[in-house]
Amino acid sequence: MKYIWLWAVYIFLFTAAAIGLEILEGNKITTTEYYGLRNMGSIFVMFCLLSSIALYVVTFLPLTLLLTRFVKLLPARIILYSIAGGIVGIWVFDQFYDLGDEYYVKGYGLNVNSALILFGLAGFVYAVTDTYLGSKKK
Repeated sequence: MKYIWLWAVYIFLFTAAAIGLEILEGNKITTTEYYGLRNMGSIFVMFCLLSSIALYVVTFLPLTLLLTRFVKLLPARIILYSIAGGIVGIWVFDQFYDLGDEYYVKGYGLNVNSALILFGLAGFVYAVTDTYLGSKKK
């Protein structure tokens, strides 16, 4: 049951982080060739939501299972979840804006640090939630 709750928390946190990233960085892009929140609206939100549903299964579910089993120190778990969130944030930033040629990144002055901060915070909140749900179980 804990992992189902964590999945729901992950979906909310990482969808919110992706939308926050789009608001902070994507709104700097003023060309019509970029389809982001401004052009797609609710379809963009649904895309982020569906992506986070699938992303949990391949990223944070295995990480959660490993950390629950092998890492008992709370600060270490929080740091590892935050780092994992930042890595996911860099990947999301690349998927949204890099596209292999850095056209949007250099042309509009986009900063990957926004993704690191937003998704790192999402990883931190996920770690706190995991700790809370783990303590409720005992």
